[in-house]
Amino acid sequence: MMKLRRCLALLAFAAVFMSGPGYAKSLRFASGYPPNSVAEQAAQKYTQVLKDETDGALSARVFSLTLLNLLESSAGVRDGMADAAVVLFPYFPGEYPRINMLAEISMLLNAGGEDPAHAGLIFTGAFSEFLFQSCPGCQKELAAQNQVFLGSGSTPTLPLLCTTPIREAKDLTGKRVRTSGAQWARWVEKMGATPITMSVNEIYEGLNQGVVDCTVQTTTELSIFKLDEVVTDITLGVPGGVFGGSGVNNMNRDTWRGLSDAERRAVLKASAVFSAEASWGYDALGAENLAAAKENGITVHQAGETFRVETQAFIDKDVETIAENYRTRHGVENAAELIDAFRPLLQRWQDLVDGVESPEQLAQLYWREVFSKVDPARYGM
Repeated sequence: MMKLRRCLALLAFAAVFMSGPGYAKSLRFASGYPPNSVAEQAAQKYTQVLKDETDGALSARVFSLTLLNLLESSAGVRDGMADAAVVLFPYFPGEYPRINMLAEISMLLNAGGEDPAHAGLIFTGAFSEFLFQSCPGCQKELAAQNQVFLGSGSTPTLPLLCTTPIREAKDLTGKRVRTSGAQWARWVEKMGATPITMSVNEIYEGLNQGVVDCTVQTTTELSIFKLDEVVTDITLGVPGGVFGGSGVNNMNRDTWRGLSDAERRAVLKASAVFSAEASWGYDALGAENLAAAKENGITVHQAGETFRVETQAFIDKDVETIAENYRTRHGVENAAELIDAFRPLLQRWQDLVDGVESPEQLAQLYWREVFSKVDPARYGM
C-alpha cells in the first residue's frame, strides 16, 4: 500500500510539473459537486484567480463528479489521485476529530438567542483563521492525511423546514425530524421530537409521504432539492448553527511542497476568493430562496421567545457534551480548551463581516485578516 501511495504521489508530482507548453504547471482539482452548483462556480473563480496571479504559469483544471466524489475526496487527495479537492471533514470522523469538533460547535453562533446575519460568512472566517493559526493538533490531523488545509466554506444558518407549523418547542413534541449532525439530533431529542437519519436525496419523499415532519436544513436546499414543492412552513431562529466543516481546497502535501513560494502565495490568494465565493454564494441563494418561499405561499414563522430560550439553554449545555464526547471517544484531551479558544473568533468575525456587501469585499476581508498572514515558505512544509 505504501509503495502504491508513493507511486501515485510521484505520478501526481509529474502531472503538475510536466503539463502544458513549456511545462506550465496545471493542478487537478476534484469537485464532488455538479456543474453549475455554487461550489462548482466558486471553484471556477479560484482557477481564474490562480491563473491571473501567476500570469498563466500555474493553473487548475476542475473535474466535476468525474475524478473523486465527496466520499473519496480525502483518501484521493492523500494518495495523489487529485492535487486538491473539496473535503467535507464530517464525512471522515476518525481522521479529523479536532477539526470536526470545531465544526460541531457552530450552534454557538446563536449565542444571544438569535441567528446572526450572514452566519456562514462568520463561521468561514473564524474556522479558517483558527485552523491556519491556532490549532497545531488540527494541522497534525491534516499532515497525517498528507494534506494541506487552504480555506473553508460554510452554509447559511439551519432553520426548520416543515410540513406543519412549528412556533414553540411544544409544537415539536412527537414529531419526526430529519437531522444532518449529532448536535442537531441531540437538540431534536431535547425538544421532545425524534431525530431521523436519511440521505439528502431522500428528504423530498420523506416530507411528501409523511415519513418526517421537518428537516433541519438550510433554505438553499429549497431550490437545489426542490423541497419548496413539499415544505409548507419554515421556522427561523432555531436550531441554528451552520454546516461549516469543510476544506474547500485541501491540497496534496507533495504537490504543495513542489510549488515555489510565489506559487503557494498565489494559491492562498485564489483560495481566499474560493472561500468567499462559496460562502457568499450559499448565503445569497438561501436568502433568495427564503424570499421566493414567502411569495409562493410557504408560511415563515419566527421561533417564539420561549423556544429560543430553551434552545439557548441546550446550546450552553451541549458545548460541554461535545467536549466530553471528543475527549472520551477520540482522545482529544484539550477539547474544552480548544473550544474556549475558538469562541471569541465568532464574535470577532461577526463584527468583521458586518457591512460586507459583495463576494469581492468578502474575499478581500478573508485575504487581509487570514490568508495573507500565512507564510508560504513555512506553512505545510
